[in-house]
Order: sequence, then structure tokens, then C-alpha cells
Amino acid sequence: LYKDVMKKILFLMLLFVILINLNATKYAGEIFHLGAGVRNFALGNCGLTDTNSFAASYWNSALLTHISENRFELMHAEEFTGLLKYDTASAVWGKDTKFSAVFSYIGINDIPLTALQNPDAELSNDNRPYEYKNINNSDFVGYFGFSRKIAGYNIGFTPKVAYRTLAEETGFGFGADISVFFALKENWFLALKIRDFFSTQILWSTGTHEIVNPSLDAETKLVFHLPFWRYESKLYFRSEIFTEGRSESSVLSAGFISLDPHFGLEGKISKNIDLLLGYDVDNFTSGLSIHLKSWLLNYSLEMDSALENSHRISVGFTL
Repeated sequence: LYKDVMKKILFLMLLFVILINLNATKYAGEIFHLGAGVRNFALGNCGLTDTNSFAASYWNSALLTHISENRFELMHAEEFTGLLKYDTASAVWGKDTKFSAVFSYIGINDIPLTALQNPDAELSNDNRPYEYKNINNSDFVGYFGFSRKIAGYNIGFTPKVAYRTLAEETGFGFGADISVFFALKENWFLALKIRDFFSTQILWSTGTHEIVNPSLDAETKLVFHLPFWRYESKLYFRSEIFTEGRSESSVLSAGFISLDPHFGLEGKISKNIDLLLGYDVDNFTSGLSIHLKSWLLNYSLEMDSALENSHRISVGFTL
């Protein structure tokens, strides 16, 4: 019975990803792929099977059935020498039934707009551009997580909304993700998620209508003990599968289907300190998670040789 259910779920997920709305707008859903939670950034952007994540509604709402305490986290990041600011607030709460929410802000401020002194003439030494206005580009995204156990399986549902400002235009987006979480063995776990299950819609004030194609996330986690080491370690492998024809920007591609891999390794180096390592598509990541009673301090570094390295820090606490 277990194998039959697994086959049916995998078949339905792949069918939806491949067949639903293949004419969507490429990269329209990038604001939903930036990740959340500093420890998950440090793990190479793995998190679908991470029951210790504070951002369960972003990663996998099905994890909520495995979380007992209430959790809260604030994260701040500045990337590309401070040009892009990325802040998140994450929470998991509830007594008998757990809920989760993640709110994100992504912003690029003080972008200059220029115009020619004489717009009817060509650019020249006598007709130079001048700065007439500064604008801000920003995205506000909210994820709301719910979970239910159905026939012994953990099912997660995550409605999400977004408000965008791009130059002088605004847009509103709405959609949902659906996910599952399995314990294949006592130390081996599997999670599957369809992002933008109903084809997320983004409506712009200009009348433009963008559609985000569904994509499939799959992640497995193995819990193990190293020889002569008292603490357990965890190995993560995540694969993002897109159906947007990302042949140039993805690691592997075939036709309109592409795949981006993620790896993570977590291990305790003391009772209160976790070492986090990962590989995020093209870049190596690392970080530390420090536990002080009910408080946690997380730090992550993503090394990017083409652009600037990314540093993220967060403070969290549990109740």
C-alpha cells in the first residue's frame, strides 16, 4: 500500500508540473525562490526536510506536524555590497495545531532615473542626460503555512501573496504551494513540493499579466553518526525542477525542463554550536548556528566569485 501511494503521489506531481500551463512567463516567479532562514541558506538552500527550520511555511508546511514548540526568527541580509536588502520575519505557533508565516522584504533603493535635457534631440555633449528622480524597487511577500495528516501522510498547503513595485509600476501576485513529507526509514526522510501549484498569477498596474509555471521540489535527508563522534550529522540533497526552458541558467536541462541541485551538511561541533556547509547551484555556502538556552544566533556566508559574497544573520527564539 505504501509503495502504491508513493507512486500515485509522484505521478500526480510530475503530471501537474509537466502539463499545467507551459506558456508561463519565464523567471516571473524569482521572488518566490530567494529562500528563507539563515540556517537553510548555509545548508546550500536546503530546507524541505529540515524540521529545525523557523521558516516552515516557506520550505514545507508539512513539517509543521513535526514541530512541537513555538518559533520566531528575524533575518537581515545585504547583498551586492549593500545594493540589495533582504529581510524576513518567520514564525511557527499554535498549541494543538501549528501554523506558520514568513514575511519577506526585498528592496533596491535610490535607483536614479535619467532623461535627456532635450528629449527631442539625440544624445550628445550638448544634450547630456540628467538625474530627475530616484525610485525604489521592492517586493513584499507573505507565506502562510497549514498542515494536516491525511491517511498517515503529512500534507502541507501554503497560500502566498506578493506586492511588487518596479520603477513606477505596481503589481499584485497570489498563488499556493502544496507539499508532502515522509519518513522512509528511522533516519531517512523525503519531501516533495509543487511550487505555484495553481499557476501563480502576477497582475501589473500596466495591464500586464504574468503567470508563474509550477515547478517541482524534491529533497531527501539522511541522519547518521560519524565514527567516534557523539553527535548526529545530517546530509541533505535537494533538486529544483523547472518547466520554463531555463537552458542557459540551469545546471542541467533537456528541452523545457531544467534542474538545479543543492547539497547541505549539518553537524554539531559542541552541545551549543552547529556547523553548516552546503552547495547552492554554483556557489559554496557555510554557517554557524549558536544555541543559548531559548535563543539562537545564525550566520551564513555564500561565496560568489562572479558577484559579491553574501552574508546573512538572524536571531531566533523558541517558546
